Amino acid sequence: MANSLKNLTSILLLLFLTPIIIATIQTPLSTQQKVENKKEDTPVVYAAQLESKPDITEIIEPKTAFVYFTHAHEAYRPILAEKGDKIAVYDSITNISSFQEQIAAQFAFHQVDTQFLEDHKPEVMDNYNTIRPFVKNAIAHSDYDIVLDIHRDALKAKVTTLQSGEETYAKFIFVIGGEHPNYRWNEQLAQNLSDQLNKIVPGISRGVIVKTGKGVDGVYNQDLAKNLLVVELGGVDNTEQEVDRSIAILAKAISNMFNQQIPS
Repeated sequence: MANSLKNLTSILLLLFLTPIIIATIQTPLSTQQKVENKKEDTPVVYAAQLESKPDITEIIEPKTAFVYFTHAHEAYRPILAEKGDKIAVYDSITNISSFQEQIAAQFAFHQVDTQFLEDHKPEVMDNYNTIRPFVKNAIAHSDYDIVLDIHRDALKAKVTTLQSGEETYAKFIFVIGGEHPNYRWNEQLAQNLSDQLNKIVPGISRGVIVKTGKGVDGVYNQDLAKNLLVVELGGVDNTEQEVDRSIAILAKAISNMFNQQIPS
């Protein structure tokens, strides 16, 4: 009887303690499982995902050009006619040097900084000898990428005008003096620029001519710098609009040449 009572007491005690034991065992497991589930629900963020992509912008270093006009009085007859001036091929006010603002603006648009010969006095600096010391001094103090002596050709519209599509342009021709030791450098640069011009507007450049012998200057101050070019911009019959269009093409060609870009 005593043993039966003892067994009954043990069974009742076991039944009473079982839920407590089960709860004690399951609680840590459930808590741990919830923590693990919470960890799984949290997205993993790597450092590379937090870093924004850098804003990479290609910076093209601007090129520099020095521009002057040995024969600054060279003029265009249609431009003088529009202004009501005496129609001539030379003028002290309205002439090739009147395009400085257009040259500077177009060159700047194509990332070419332009400097012009300061204190140019056409009345006393009207040939290659008188302008030489001023050009020499100017280019000695700066490392220009290109030096341009811009002229107006004496030929008429039939030779100096290009019809391309619906537009007309003033043609270019490059003149190289072949009577100095380094003229091949000038000639090669002129050819490169001529090629770039014709890639943009086929036929706008008449090419490169090397002058030597009796009756020509033969140097054109190009012995002062390997990158000094004499360029004829149109002729006596070209209009202001034609010259403006060609200046824009010249600026783009120079930029393409230095940055080795294929014209679009």
